[in-house]
Amino acid sequence: MKNIYVIGHRNPDTDSIVSAIAYAELKKALGYDNVVPARSGKVNPQTEYVLGRFGIQHPEFISDLIPKVKHHMTVEPVTLPRNTPLWHAMQILNRNQFRMLPVVDDEGRYISCLHDNTFVENMMERIDPRRNSIISTSLGHLIETLNGQAIVEYNRNEIFKVQVLVAASDVSTLREFVDIMPAENSIVFTGDREDIQAYCIEKGVKALILTGGKTISRELKDLAKEKKVSVISTPYQTSSASWLSLYSVPVEFVGDKKLEPVNSEDYVKSVRDHIADSPSRALPVVDDSMKVTGVFSQVDLMKKPDVGVILVDHNELSQAVDGVKDVQILEIIDHHRLGNPPTSYPITFINRPVGSTSTIIANLYRDSMVPVRKEIASLLLAGILSDTLVLRSATTTPLDRDTADYLSKITDLDIDEYGREIAAAASVISSKPVDEIVNMDMKSYDELSFSFTVSQVEVNTTNEIMERSVEISQYLDNLRESKGLLFSSLLVTDLNSFNSYFFVSGSEDFVKKINYPKHGDGIFLLKDVLSRKKQLMPYLSDILKKL
Repeated sequence: MKNIYVIGHRNPDTDSIVSAIAYAELKKALGYDNVVPARSGKVNPQTEYVLGRFGIQHPEFISDLIPKVKHHMTVEPVTLPRNTPLWHAMQILNRNQFRMLPVVDDEGRYISCLHDNTFVENMMERIDPRRNSIISTSLGHLIETLNGQAIVEYNRNEIFKVQVLVAASDVSTLREFVDIMPAENSIVFTGDREDIQAYCIEKGVKALILTGGKTISRELKDLAKEKKVSVISTPYQTSSASWLSLYSVPVEFVGDKKLEPVNSEDYVKSVRDHIADSPSRALPVVDDSMKVTGVFSQVDLMKKPDVGVILVDHNELSQAVDGVKDVQILEIIDHHRLGNPPTSYPITFINRPVGSTSTIIANLYRDSMVPVRKEIASLLLAGILSDTLVLRSATTTPLDRDTADYLSKITDLDIDEYGREIAAAASVISSKPVDEIVNMDMKSYDELSFSFTVSQVEVNTTNEIMERSVEISQYLDNLRESKGLLFSSLLVTDLNSFNSYFFVSGSEDFVKKINYPKHGDGIFLLKDVLSRKKQLMPYLSDILKKL
């Protein structure tokens, strides 16, 4: 498996992000080198503060896990440098499982594609008996293809266009062909006939190719130097050598330029028709800079995606990154209610009734007897304090307190002081755009055939939020209508008073069953309610059952 992503829920909070980072590091310490921490949403201000303070990079952003070409493709493709002679290229093609080879420039960027059809088309053009064979080649390509020995050599790497002539007749007949066009635009194949050798050199042909391992006299060699005529000796007989010369063409001149590559980030479903139209039922894969990164074949369509996921801080598909159902879920580590998808294979599933996923991860380090780096311990402590409101939430357990104390001793961070810093970082949320406030930590739920969202933000004072109540309510109205939800809501938790305000836009039947004190239109005061998971969600579930 190429990559295993450790990833939290959409719109991740601090606990979700730091859990992904810490668990990925633990897995690497246990020998899993291909494990990568990831996120499926924007990092909120609180998490930004924590990561920045300890110099930890943001996890890789994954917009979705809907199968892409890169998850299926055959990696490390065989490519052809642009100057590869066609003869050698065809030998490589015959051994290649895809019957298709990408042609690349000196930087590995895609130029064209060589497949059986291009070879046939090229040969049909070259051997057309109604016209002389014209090829683009170089002296070096001729020498390489003909297994030749250079006797006189000029401009070995210069690409030129020439007609191919075989001196099989009298010299007088040869004159008719050589004299049709400038001699420097011709290469001539001959054996040991000195009259033809002399005539070709005197006329100044581009190259004289001696077949059957023949050579030339010293006098003619001196004349060739004077006339700047390259002379090559090949061990092959004239018929074979002349045919092989047609294969000396660099592949950049014969590749299929009409066959467009696909990008490694393209969705598989978008390239199915493209691959069916490919002559070889395979396509080159490129990155954004057009460098060839792989080959995508019809066989690859039947493979499972070469990617796996470990879900942390959630287990419901409605909260997971898009496309997670299309890849292999390897593990789930969570502390929320069960709403997990079924799997067709056994997986590691750890779900504990504690205040944060960071508590579970920290204790997995201890259980595995893996020392936790000070920076990672600092992140895990932040995850616990943020999710338990500095150990004051109703979700807080003795294990959370014990783990926080353990991490505090490793990091030399005072729990109360560090908790105030984290809370202060979260308090800037009130001034954010309303869409960012609602979406920052929004979770989607499907329960009893109902779909709904519950967002939560934590503030040091609710004054600024309450001043924007109309704006927030309007946004929740639009969100509910656009997604066809039973209700959309926002829990605003005051970290000083330890109360919350519940903004809700929902059907009349649902809203009228909320029996908390009403603070305004669609706003309720929830005294002593701090936890979405342990206090609000069970209450909302009871209302749904009544509906």
